[in-house]
Amino acid sequence: MGFGPMGFGVAGVMGAKFAAPDRPCVSVCGDGAFFMHANVLGTAVEYNLPVVWVVWNNYAYASIRGLQRGYLGGRELATDFHDPTTGQRYNPDFAAMARSAGVAGVRVDRAADLGDAIRKAIAANKPYLIDVDIAADTNPSGAGVWELPGLGRSKPGIGTRYEPS
Repeated sequence: MGFGPMGFGVAGVMGAKFAAPDRPCVSVCGDGAFFMHANVLGTAVEYNLPVVWVVWNNYAYASIRGLQRGYLGGRELATDFHDPTTGQRYNPDFAAMARSAGVAGVRVDRAADLGDAIRKAIAANKPYLIDVDIAADTNPSGAGVWELPGLGRSKPGIGTRYEPS
């Protein structure tokens, strides 16, 4: 996790398609990462790249939230996306955003529908986005752990000075 810059796969899938034009290329990315790099929609249309984005929509910067909860004793700040007036979870409609940019976009709310949506997206042979509502309050396995190998530290260094040995 420590070597994975947030959002790399959002644009990286287009590079993968240029490198392997005859193979399906699918990016599985978080909603926060996708929203940071949504300009890829226009690029995919401009170059007519048949790539697929599967956006895990959990209404949060979940990896950052996991780090904050781990480092700050369960507390978090500005990592969940909420409507300021209602307090309800909020995110843009990524499928509608894709369609507004000329990219096919659908929303999936049931896990049982995801496989068919991915097959349909690949078969469409055009830029395609699948907005998957996972509404998760938990992080996927490995998320929230960004320790680089070889540092020998398993606890956060917040409030302590790190002295290399």
